[in-house]
Amino acid sequence: MMIMEKLKFADPYQDNRLEEYFLFRWNILRAPWKQPKGTERDDLEEKSLQRMLLNEQNEIIACGRLQLNSPQEAQIRHMAVDENYQGQGIGKMMMEELENLAINAGAKTIVLQARENALDFYIASGYTTVKETFVLYGSIQHYLMVKKIVG
Repeated sequence: MMIMEKLKFADPYQDNRLEEYFLFRWNILRAPWKQPKGTERDDLEEKSLQRMLLNEQNEIIACGRLQLNSPQEAQIRHMAVDENYQGQGIGKMMMEELENLAINAGAKTIVLQARENALDFYIASGYTTVKETFVLYGSIQHYLMVKKIVG
């Protein structure tokens, strides 16, 4: 078990670690499905709030992005936790960080598209499944989920 106090959140833009951040995201969310580099990014990166969680060696162990779809609705995207750190509360820490960013931005609702294998995690984080949505790369079923937040 790791010591949570030694972990810290950082903004990859402010820390000038964008390429490392995007590589981490690609390695977890795209490479296993043989997707080319670049597919881990979209045209909303600079308009969104990015967070990475660093271990005591300053290595990225988790990431996530919050984008505002409207003044009232935020969306969490690109959540990823290094497999060596899964099951230790790291994902929960990232969710709380992104939800706090949403609250600070004035959002009242957070939506996300959950991969089927992450449904239980998001349900445990207070999200409700709205509907089955799309299948990514021909094999990853996604579900629209929502959570009302209180600021």
